[in-house]
Parts: sequence; structure tokens; C-alpha cells
Amino acid sequence: MKGSDIKALLQRSGKKQVALAAHMGVSPFVISRLVNSDRELTPSEAAQVEAFFDLRAPVAERTSIRVPVYGYAAAGDDDRVAMASDQILDHIELPAGLLRGDVIAIRVVGDSMEPRLFSGETVVVSLNVTPTRFGDCVVELKDGTGLVKQYRGRRDGYIFLWQYNPEKEIRLLETDIKAIHAATMRR
Repeated sequence: MKGSDIKALLQRSGKKQVALAAHMGVSPFVISRLVNSDRELTPSEAAQVEAFFDLRAPVAERTSIRVPVYGYAAAGDDDRVAMASDQILDHIELPAGLLRGDVIAIRVVGDSMEPRLFSGETVVVSLNVTPTRFGDCVVELKDGTGLVKQYRGRRDGYIFLWQYNPEKEIRLLETDIKAIHAATMRR
């Protein structure tokens, strides 16, 4: 979904940009810029827009959910996954009763999480659900990429993550992070 697609959704629904901005927790200026651009929405932005416009059928009506799979390695970094909507590798069908909220899937790139997660393995991710400590997560960065790591916590403006191969702690500034999503299952 592109920012320009939102303009048509607003016109069809009669809803206002101000209401969308409030729903997404951003200023109306940010929505105005987005609506007038051809920029691809990130997975979390697309999920928020879909929820605002109620584009998904109620769970009771669905027996399965079609989930987008991201997994192209981001340019210049073997460990990051490109998370723009034009970077979808595939879609998988998952039983609707197993999932809560908005979900995506990530195909693990690289060997930094081995032996916990292997390159090519798919993890299902609940968007905007904070992972438990020592749980697997996807950290969505503001540059449009994501990292699959183990969540260790948050302190003094930093997010602490762990990777297994080689074993090391990773510290990211919270200001560089768009969202943290819990990895809820492997597939």
C-alpha cells in the first residue's frame, strides 16, 4: 500500500485525515505528507491504516488469514530484512484462531540467531506487541529495515537485544526504532 492509496480510501469512506492522524498517533501534517506521496507504507503503518478503514473481515468470518512474508536482505547488511510493502517475498495462510491482532511473517536472513533461529526459517510476528524478556522479536527501524533478535529489555533510552552467532549484545537507541514486535511462532 502506498501513501497515495490513502487519499482514495479517505474519499470513499468520508473519514478525515485528522481522524487518521489521531488513530496512528501522529500529527495531521505527517498524514498530509504521506497522503500526497508515493512512498510505500511500512508493515506497521499499513496495519494501522487497514484497521482505521476496517479493511479486514471480522475474525469470526475467516478460517485462515493470508499473511505477508518479508525476507529480502536489506542492502549493505546481511542481518537486516527490508520491510517496505514492495519487499514482500510471499504470503502464507495461517489459521485465524491462532492469531491475535495484526501479524506479518519474516523469513530469517543470515546466521546471527543460530542455533535459535536459522536462515530461511519463518517467524510469525504480532505487530506492535512488546516481546517478553528473552523472547524473540523483530525490531523495525526508522530506515525501513528490521532485525530479528532476542529482546533483553529497555533502559536509559536504549533497547537491548541479543544475538547468538557470534554471541553479543546489541544496543540500539530508542530514537532509531519505529516499533518492536513480538515473534509469536515459527513456521
